[in-house]
Amino acid sequence: MRRTTVRGPVLRWAAMLLAGTLLLTGLVWFTIASDDRFARSAPQMEAVARTLGKDEVLGRRTIGALTFDTVFWDGDVVVFHLSGTHRAYFYSPDRRPGDSSPVWGPWYTFVSDPH
Repeated sequence: MRRTTVRGPVLRWAAMLLAGTLLLTGLVWFTIASDDRFARSAPQMEAVARTLGKDEVLGRRTIGALTFDTVFWDGDVVVFHLSGTHRAYFYSPDRRPGDSSPVWGPWYTFVSDPH
């Protein structure tokens, strides 16, 4: 008697389901980890923002648990450009910068679309 197997399609679906689950878990973990690193770094970042001169540009440095390519004033906003990403944090106690999302207090985030 012949045995019918469905292992090929079943294994393929199982592999896709596992890969999707791992991807989703990784994205959630990264988001939580990123928010946690920001929360731990925000007091140190605020200290830098308050002492940074208007014409001063800081190069690559780690502040708290985050690494930034540059830190600089842009008008009345201090920009912390995250290293290796298209994301930046803004310190702006007086107003909400355009195209940004509030994080908490005087902090905002911006994600640029490179395309």
